[in-house]
Parts: sequence; C-alpha cells; structure tokens
Amino acid sequence: MNTTVNSPVLPLSKIGLTAIAVAGFVFFLINGPLQERPPVFKFEEFVTGYTEPVRAGEEYIPPKFGVVGDTERNPYYHIMTAKNEQRHDFGIIGDSRTNPGLAPEVAERVFENAKLHASNPDGVKLKTALDMYYAEERNVEGRVEQLYFENTGLNKNIKGYAGPIDIGMVVGVDGKIRSVTHVFSMETTSYLNDIEDDGFYERFQSIPLDDKTYEVDIVSGASLTTEGVARSVSDLVSIARESPLEIYIDTNPAGFETVPVLPSTWVIDAALIIVLFIIAFSRLNRRSPQWSLAYGIVTIAYLGFFQNNSFTYATFTQPFLGIGWSYILGIYAAIVLLSSIWDSNTYCRYICPYGNVQRLLVRIIPWHGRLKVSNRVLDLIRWAITITLIAGIVSGLPDWGSFELFPDLFGLEILESQWFWLSLAAVLVSAYYPMLWCRMLCPTGAVLDGITFMAKSKSVRQGNRETGRPNQDVVGQPAGA
Repeated sequence: MNTTVNSPVLPLSKIGLTAIAVAGFVFFLINGPLQERPPVFKFEEFVTGYTEPVRAGEEYIPPKFGVVGDTERNPYYHIMTAKNEQRHDFGIIGDSRTNPGLAPEVAERVFENAKLHASNPDGVKLKTALDMYYAEERNVEGRVEQLYFENTGLNKNIKGYAGPIDIGMVVGVDGKIRSVTHVFSMETTSYLNDIEDDGFYERFQSIPLDDKTYEVDIVSGASLTTEGVARSVSDLVSIARESPLEIYIDTNPAGFETVPVLPSTWVIDAALIIVLFIIAFSRLNRRSPQWSLAYGIVTIAYLGFFQNNSFTYATFTQPFLGIGWSYILGIYAAIVLLSSIWDSNTYCRYICPYGNVQRLLVRIIPWHGRLKVSNRVLDLIRWAITITLIAGIVSGLPDWGSFELFPDLFGLEILESQWFWLSLAAVLVSAYYPMLWCRMLCPTGAVLDGITFMAKSKSVRQGNRETGRPNQDVVGQPAGA
C-alpha cells in the first residue's frame, strides 16, 4: 500500500505580499517620504539698508540625460539647428503669477491677521519681502515691536494629515517667537482642537531664532498634524531668514529648526496597540459574546476616545505624498497591513473602534432593517468610492483623505464640527442596517479587504466567487454574536 505524505504548501501569495510590504517600509525608513520636485529657479537676494529687497536670478535647468528633443531646441548647444520657438522671460521680479505667497488675497489676510495679534493695531503696516508679505507693528513712539508672518502659498512641501497647514507666527525684535497659531488647513477639527487644548502652540513661545535645533513634543493621537505645524515653523523661518528677519533682529536664524519628537509615552501607546492585536490573533477575544463585548469596549475607549487614533486608507498614500510617519504610526501601519495579509483583516473585524461602535449598537438596538441588495453590490459601491478617493488624493487633493468620519465622532466636537453629526448619523444608520458603513462606504475596509483577497490562495478566491461572499468574513455579523 502506498502512503502519500502531504507536505505543507507555502502560502506564496502571503510571502510575496509580505516581502513587498517589508521592502516598502525599509525604503521609506531609509529615504523618508517622497518629496515634490524642487523649484525650477534658483535665486539670490541682494539686500541693502536703503532699499526694499528685490529678486534677481537666472533660470536653473535640471540635468537631463538622453533627451534629444530638448537638446535640439536649445540654440546654445550648436549641435543641431535650433527651432524657432518663443523664449520665456526669466530673471524677472517675482509676483503672484510665479509666487503664490505674493497673491493679493494673501496680502489682505496677512494684514488682517497681524492686526488681530497686535497690541497697537493702528501701528500695523503691510510690507513686501522677497517671497512673501509680512506685517510690521510699531508702538506709539514709532519703534518696531514685532513682526507677523504667514506661510500661505509657501508650504506645499510640508503636510499634515490632510495636506498643507497655514500657520501664523509673531516674532519680537528680540529675535524670539512670541506666538504660533493655526490659520487654515483641511485637518480634522477634533485634531486641531486636541492640540490646542494640549497647549501645543505654547511650546513655541520664547524659542530664539538662532542657529540651533529645538525639540517640540508632538501630541499623541494628532501626530501628523503637530508634526506638520512644527516643520512649517522651521520652513517659514527659513523663507523669511534673510529677507526680512535679518533686517530686524540681531540673532542669526541660519540653521534654525524646530524638530517634532514623540513624547516618551509613545512606547507605552505602541505596546498597548500591539497587545490589542496579539489578543485578536490569539482568538482570546472570541471565547464568548461577553469577551467580545469587553474587547470591543476597550478598543472604543482606548483607540477611539482616548487616542482618537483609528487607521485610515489615506495612511498608505502619505509616504508617497511627502508626509512622514512617526514611529508609532509606522508600527501601527505595519501591524494593520500584516494582519490583513496573514489573518484576514483583523483590524476591521475586531479592532477598528468605529466598527466596534456599530457592533455595540447592533447589540443594543432591537430594530434592524434588511437591504434589498446583495453584498456583492455593496462591495462594488464601496470600491467605486475607494478608487475615486485614492485617485483624487494622488491627483493632488489630499483633503479627500478626510473622508473617514470616525475622528469627528470620537472627538466629540458637538458644537464645533458639523461632521460630528454626520458621523453619528452614519453610525445610527449602520445600527439599523447592520454594519452598513463598513459594507458599503468605508474605503479603509475596501483597501484592507483587497489586500486580504490578494493574500488568499487561488482556490480560496475561486470559492469566494462561486459562493458570492466577497467580504462577509470581514464585516458580516458582530464579532462573537
């Protein structure tokens, strides 16, 4: 009698996806996030004590390799006959056409905001520097008291959670920062309120503008927003360093930088997130409905209300858009990604606080409706939303990454944000039609389910197609029910 021993089959799809994920993390860990291309022009500044600063410079042509067409059009190479082509003007004084920081609407806003921060609003005067508008405040004796700057139109390479952050900064003539304020951004309202309540902006007060580096603790749960603000301060000082800062202050701000750093408690936060995933991997939270309920309440309380730190689909796009991750966010992203590859999207099924709020309400509310469409149709709608949002983000609309509603729910911004009520409504509808948000609208779930689908073997994928169950194992019934 012949006996056949079946050797374990290596899950090649999972191993391949894991290798790709590890390679991506290593790349961004070494090189940092991808940045936008540098400007085409390089300029020098000429400043005297008797004139306003002006811009002078010449075109900077990036090196090109193997591009015959560009060589053929340039008459200075004398290799081929130059084509008749209208030449552009270079070396002109910058204005709003070439520099968004000099747009008329920026001037108006800088002037108005400067008066709001002034002790003598009548002494505020709008001034023009090389790249920007700024405001000068003089006291009743006519002496300069402080300067006001904004980075509006100048901060495209530095981003928070949902894109660039416009900040205002007041600098005294003693060369120290007097205040930093948020002016405008697409950041989630609850994040902005959290960092203000935490006293984050006060950490910049009295920092001297010299050649040193200063560390600023970021706010846990709003790390990308606070990192964006800290880096925007450094960038704004760099832009205004020679013109006009060095005209007014004695300190030398060359080399000045405010570096966002994680508070020492980040290790504890990362450890607790890892513990939540370990419990989910080990199935301890699935022993009974009571265990499942207790586990869900813990994720709602800790990740939702305490941290307000839910994972989103936009997290995966951020390194490609110039947005860096903190260590805790990188750990969080790695575990979520690996759990989707090896454990069928553990995050959506058991850990996501927004999903667990819906599961909790499904348990409590006795009335449930039933949609007259299949899970397949719901999944197609969800993917259509997801592809549209990701295409928008990649095309230059980073604020589309704020489509997720759970930060507004857990931020409890009842009066400040209309998005809180929309988020609450989505939860309540998803309680009546169980898990409707997860099944039809959540782009994060679509991305993670897609990764789970790719990680499955070919036979399992074929079985799912035949049974018509695209994602019931991920967001179907409440865990433990």
